Amino acid sequence: MVNQNQTKSNKNDHYDVAIIGAGINGAVAAAAASAAGLRVLVVDKGDIANFTSQESSNLVWGGIKYLQTYEFGLVIKLCLARNRLMRNYPNQIRQIGFLASLGPTAPFGRLLGTFGTLFYWGIGFFGTKAPASYSAAAAKRLEPNLISGRTAIKYYDAQLPDNDSRFVFDFIRHAIKHGSDVRTYTTLNSATHDGTLWALKLSGSGATTVSATTVINATGPFVKEVSEILGSPTKAGLVMSKGIHLVLDRKLTDTYQVLAFWDEQERLFYVLPMGDRSMVGTTDTRVQDPKTAVTREDRDFVIKQINAQMELETPITSKDVVSERSGVRPLVVAAGDSGEVQDWHQLSRKHVVEVDKELSVVTILGGKLTDCLNVGQEMVHELSRLGHKVNKLKNWFGEGSQVRKEEFYQLVASRSDQKTFQSIADGIWRRHGEAGFEIVGESQLTELIAGLGITEQEVRHIALAEMITTREDLLRRRLPVKMSRSDKELATNKPLEKLLVELGL
Repeated sequence: MVNQNQTKSNKNDHYDVAIIGAGINGAVAAAAASAAGLRVLVVDKGDIANFTSQESSNLVWGGIKYLQTYEFGLVIKLCLARNRLMRNYPNQIRQIGFLASLGPTAPFGRLLGTFGTLFYWGIGFFGTKAPASYSAAAAKRLEPNLISGRTAIKYYDAQLPDNDSRFVFDFIRHAIKHGSDVRTYTTLNSATHDGTLWALKLSGSGATTVSATTVINATGPFVKEVSEILGSPTKAGLVMSKGIHLVLDRKLTDTYQVLAFWDEQERLFYVLPMGDRSMVGTTDTRVQDPKTAVTREDRDFVIKQINAQMELETPITSKDVVSERSGVRPLVVAAGDSGEVQDWHQLSRKHVVEVDKELSVVTILGGKLTDCLNVGQEMVHELSRLGHKVNKLKNWFGEGSQVRKEEFYQLVASRSDQKTFQSIADGIWRRHGEAGFEIVGESQLTELIAGLGITEQEVRHIALAEMITTREDLLRRRLPVKMSRSDKELATNKPLEKLLVELGL
């Protein structure tokens, strides 16, 4: 498959900024820096958001759990970031309630929980719906699958209806619009600095040697390895926590909400909506290697916890699992601290930016999706301090105009049946905005994958216009297909298989 958006450049091309890593941090850095008028190169050894940024819980949240560690400043910052994202992504980010069942493993009762959620609402400048508190009887009426006799509280944050990697790609799309050169499946092999410029040797799809004034290391859990290539070590370090999610072949709640519980180790885990199915997780296990996988022990633990926290007519078994996800959270630790001597479970998802002025290297450590806009702005600020001439930031993120949304829905209604109209219209508009008019065109729209609102027209468009190289790029990262459908289900979908073969995937 030809990568349509990957530009072919001559050797020794010069860039103001070379960004290594196309996860959320690299993507926002590229979108902001290019919008500020800088010539930007983005390099990733895999696809866009192919590692940490594709394994999150798909949540945009203000960090309510950090209230327990009294990190009020961080919570305020994250809540403001969440509110800003909700305003600018009215379709891609959706407000959602978190119904927390207060069983014996919860670290607090109804009274303290009610106060905490009210405080969280207030510290978040009332950017969501007001929280609520429920008696045991009311909680059971609200969610019949909760265990009888348990009170509950409900607060609000936000969710990505599609997937995290799709959201990351939106920033890459903005970066390309502003002139960024984005090269996926391209590896940084070596880097040398002559006192003024970097010479970066690249291999893979975007193989060449380029020069850059500044390098941004946005490689997430691989920051240390890239820092060694650049000869620019960081003061802070990283501790990695493994988290897994299981997607089930059924919905555990008919209401669009997240169910929150505390496992036997008093750690939060969730039942999250995943299209027409449910996703459960996550775990929190210390690991040394960022490359992880779901083990049988992980799977059994999550299934045990969800069965213990809900009154299900039919308990969950491993046979209900249609897909699995495993990733790491890169958690920042102070200089000289490996994390061995502290309670690493209490480490927050804050990010730290370090600048090596002598070598003109900026390194981003840690962070989370919710804080992404702050990261982008910080990158432009640091680039300015390093001597780059930057323009005032504008139009570097967001969904853009919603003026033609009603017109688009009317078009989809005329091109599809009543049963699938809503999901098809919602999905195409959410993922593509006004480009949806071109996608729909003059043809009839039919669901290609039942229950997901995804059509042949949209798949074709993404395959040709969104830097697709492999099936995984298309079905796992640009679309949430492989997150909610098993390989067996997809293999039996003959129209999908035929289309993928036609597209060269």
